[in-house]
Amino acid sequence: MAANFPLEKESKMSDYSTKVYHEIGGDRMVVEPGGAVKIGAVVFTVAADGNVIITGLPTAEPAAVGALYSNSGVLTLSNGP
Repeated sequence: MAANFPLEKESKMSDYSTKVYHEIGGDRMVVEPGGAVKIGAVVFTVAADGNVIITGLPTAEPAAVGALYSNSGVLTLSNGP
């Protein structure tokens, strides 16, 4: 006879709310307030008020066309070399 044991992880999963997901039937990623996406060293976080906070951007001109960087706190696109 098999013993039945409660699965704590299953019961806790019902309280979990995904903040980042793919739309059903699409290729678009959705980030809800409180969620974040990390791409390399850069983290894009959606705050509760809907603002997007970007951390981890390089502070030096990357010399790559279209690359993002922080130019003294100003979000900047590189023009390239």
